[in-house]
Amino acid sequence: MIDIIGAGSLGLLFAGRLAATGTDVRLWTRTLEQARSIACDGITVFNKGGEIAVHVPGDTLKVAPLADWQRLNSHAPAQWIFLMTKQGAIEEVLKQILPVAKTEKETAIVCLQNGIGHIERIRQAWPEAELYPAVTTEGAKRQGAASIVHAGAGVTEIGWYEERGKTQDRNFKQYVLNRLLAAGFDVCLSKEIENGMYRKLLINAVINPLTAIWRIRNGELLLDPVRLHMMRKLYDEGIQVYEARGIHWDSSWWDQIINVCQATAENHSSMLADVLAQSMTEVASINGQLVQMAEQAGVTAPTHEVLWQLIEGMRLKEG
Repeated sequence: MIDIIGAGSLGLLFAGRLAATGTDVRLWTRTLEQARSIACDGITVFNKGGEIAVHVPGDTLKVAPLADWQRLNSHAPAQWIFLMTKQGAIEEVLKQILPVAKTEKETAIVCLQNGIGHIERIRQAWPEAELYPAVTTEGAKRQGAASIVHAGAGVTEIGWYEERGKTQDRNFKQYVLNRLLAAGFDVCLSKEIENGMYRKLLINAVINPLTAIWRIRNGELLLDPVRLHMMRKLYDEGIQVYEARGIHWDSSWWDQIINVCQATAENHSSMLADVLAQSMTEVASINGQLVQMAEQAGVTAPTHEVLWQLIEGMRLKEG
């Protein structure tokens, strides 16, 4: 069984496609209302043309709010966890699952967060777990509590460390990897996952904040020379930070950013969606992390810092 924590767009995409191909999936939601909606309606994945690509009936799914983790896991402990929440929710997730998780043996977590810094935080809180850092370029947009549009097929890279040579790693290959491939995901094991995470960090740091500030779709970034200039400015600053930190980068990354904008042209970035919903964004984990990396290396990333502060200031604080 695969436990998926987080029923946002990617969580629904992975849960729906895995369940549709026979994988035993347990989906954990943030709210009881969403859990009930999914249990009633199932999960529906639409393609970009609006046609149903996958539908999993609710009565064939295991779905529950995360608040029920301790009660339900006492009967069926989790072995394979896909953590698909945003970075800002990690502390709350760990608070819910750790009282039981620390008594479980051989738990593995595939971590699919944007930005960097989360792997260290999870490892510090749960040193017994085996962590598999991962990045994905799958594009998905939520339509409702239980449905999403699969806006663009992508590649999912999962960190792989063969030198560990553990039985759990072999089981991961035989079960988890094969289930993902059977569900139609383009997935690969990567010995250079850190490089993939830094590439994804830069892609997000260039695209997401500008779409959030200008409130435009990803593809609209390419329609105006001023927007392209700002994209390039963010890119160049990010590369300077990487060079100062000794992080390997590739000259093809700029073209990849352009390709992502084209492939997800009709998408609202997750940061824009959060801004529109007056929710907490991941800007601190993306642009904010680049600014902190720059400070540690004795350089600056002023454009990233300005966008970080502007977007942080757009959310109305509670109270």
